[in-house]
Amino acid sequence: RRSILLPALFLLFAIGCAPPEARIERHAELFASLSPEAQQDIRDGIVKLGQSTDTVFLAIGRADHVQTRVEPSGITTIWRYTAVRWQRNAHVWPHRRGPWWHDPPYWDDSEEYDVLRVEFRDARVVAIEHIER
Repeated sequence: RRSILLPALFLLFAIGCAPPEARIERHAELFASLSPEAQQDIRDGIVKLGQSTDTVFLAIGRADHVQTRVEPSGITTIWRYTAVRWQRNAHVWPHRRGPWWHDPPYWDDSEEYDVLRVEFRDARVVAIEHIER
């Protein structure tokens, strides 16, 4: 359990999602219908194999991107959670013309990247991929 909890806590910060309490409050009836173990996983922000889409949503929030993969063995839905890295665009700011020439450099290049992918089959988690950057 400890090995699952540390990555889950890291993901809460990496993803930047709101704490589960807000989702639990907004979806109290759904939360109350889940098992005590699932409720604790949600409170702890933990995602495990076999969890339902509802449990994952309550635990870590709505995915930033949703993909669907169709294979001969079935349909897989992939929830992708992302982060954004901002970079100073050194190629643009020194070459600007006009009244802003003396402005400090600005951050205008961004890169979105995955930090977590959760795959579902038949509305149950079948794969969890933590991505370190």
